[in-house]
Formats: sequence, C-alpha cells, structure tokens
Amino acid sequence: MPEKVKNEHYVPQRYLRAFANGEKFFVYDKEKAQKRSGNIGDYASERYFYDVDFEELKKEVLEHNPDFRMEPEIENLMAEVDEQHIEHWFGQNVETWLFEPISKVITTYTMANPESIGEIQILTDDNMNYLSLYLAIQLVRSKEFREQITELYERGPLLLADKFMKNDDVTKPSELFNIQLNKNHLKLFHAQFLMNQDFITEIAISMRNKIWLIGYNQTEEPFITSDNPVVRYGPSGRIGLNTDGAEIIFPISSNLILILGDMIQYESLLPVHNHFIKMSKDEVEFYNSIQLTQSYRYVFCKEDKFENIDKLLKENKQLMNIKHQRFLMG
Repeated sequence: MPEKVKNEHYVPQRYLRAFANGEKFFVYDKEKAQKRSGNIGDYASERYFYDVDFEELKKEVLEHNPDFRMEPEIENLMAEVDEQHIEHWFGQNVETWLFEPISKVITTYTMANPESIGEIQILTDDNMNYLSLYLAIQLVRSKEFREQITELYERGPLLLADKFMKNDDVTKPSELFNIQLNKNHLKLFHAQFLMNQDFITEIAISMRNKIWLIGYNQTEEPFITSDNPVVRYGPSGRIGLNTDGAEIIFPISSNLILILGDMIQYESLLPVHNHFIKMSKDEVEFYNSIQLTQSYRYVFCKEDKFENIDKLLKENKQLMNIKHQRFLMG
C-alpha cells in the first residue's frame, strides 16, 4: 500500500513549480490583503483533504438504525478503496501522464523560433484530450469547488423554500432547512463528484470542443495563478462552461496561458486554434484579475509583482470575504 499522505494538494505542486523559483514563490493572501514569500508545498493544500473516514460514516448510520446491514458488495468496495484512494489516484495519473501536455506546451514555447512562433501547431489530438481531462479534474478537485458543494447542500434547500413558501407562512425556511454538513460528509459528497466518470467526462468534452489559444506573454507583468487555477469569464457575467461567449482560462506558466473559447463566438479565431498568440499587457492584467476574483484565497507569482492585484482588491474589498455567496444567490 502507498505511503499515507498527510498534506494533500488540491492544486498539484508539479503545476505550481512553473510559477516558482525552485520550491519558492510569492503569495498574495486576499483575505488579509497581504503578500509574502512561501513554499509551494505549504499552499493549495490541506491535511487529509480528500480522505473519507468510511468507518465513521458506517458508525453514524448504525447509530440512527441499529438494524442496518450493508450490502456485501458495498462492504467489499470499502475494503478495497482505502481512505486515500483519491489522493493516490491523483499522484499516479493527474500528476504524471495527464500533466505531460502542459510540459509539452512549455517546452515547445521555450524552443520555438521567435520569427515563426505563430505558425506552430502545438498539441496533438491526444494531447488535447488528456489536457481536457486534466482541466476537468482540476476544476472539480479544488477547495473552491468544495465550497460550492457546501452552498449547494446547505443553502440550496433554504433558497428554494424561501422562494416557494407563502409570505403568510408562520414557519421560517431557516427553521425547516437548517442543514449543516460535517467535514466527513462534505468529503464524501466531494468524492462522489470526483469519482463520477460521466460528470468529469462531460466537462472534459465541453472543454475539448472549444477553440484553443495559447497566449504568450513578453511584457514585464507575469501571469499569476491561484488555488483555483481553472477560471471562467463571460462578457454578460454568465460563466457556465457552455455559455455563449464564455472563456475558460488556465495559466500554464509566468509567460503562457491557455484560453478556451466557444466555436460560435470565437469562430474568427479558428485559424489560430492550437497556436501561440501574443498577449498585450492589458490582456495579461485582465486575465490576472480573474485569477484573483475566482481564487479561493491565494494567488501565486514567480515574482513579487502584486501591485495591480493589491489595487484591484482595495477597490473591491468584498473579494476579501472568502465565505461569500457563490453560484446560489438569493
């Protein structure tokens, strides 16, 4: 059995190294509006983040129903799947062969002739398939996604009740639907999303079927990343994966970024699909701002260059609230 991992990353260290000098990078904490230097091993991680205590769950069920008997198939599955199954799967797959297309983009850019960089077809079909899967998993494995799960299960019923109950009802929705998930239940719900092959595949296919642009940055302003690196932007504020005009954005390194756009709205960019395109300073700053707004708490940079990030946060202090309402608005 693999060695037990205590500090489990929801953003891989291998990915974060592209924004670091060795094992060190610069960190901006938006909750405290502070910057510091840090080690990549200490961020975008949490102790036993993915570990589900199956025995504790079983104990809870038996407390409510002493006559409960688990199906033999489920008993066998629990015996085979240890509590660190997800962490070990990530280590064996996501941070190895699924990461290779990212390494290929970086290597291709590094070795490219500057005079013909825009002519290069960067990724093969298999590369794009693997990277789509990598992005789908990264989107779902994060702390930010877990916060959305919390909101879905705890606030969702409350909001629905508030919408449909009559104004003259004496009972308040909060009295009927006061749901609080404990940490183990939340991990279980998160694991169900991560292990749902159809769910992950659907996201990956949506990403694969877009126009892919790899932006390169030669400005003095480096790309930043965050503890939630797969972010989205929609001109109308709607950021669903399949929303018309929405972009999916994933920084690859301090000077590279992947931008996915839908085939209809970005049809004019089809000739540069799977090619390098040069980013302006305004574009770099814009994509960096989205990393800040959609991060859970931290953004990361290879250099100590957070002036624009600091300014944006001071102008939008609501971003400091990491427990803000997410997709379920009242």
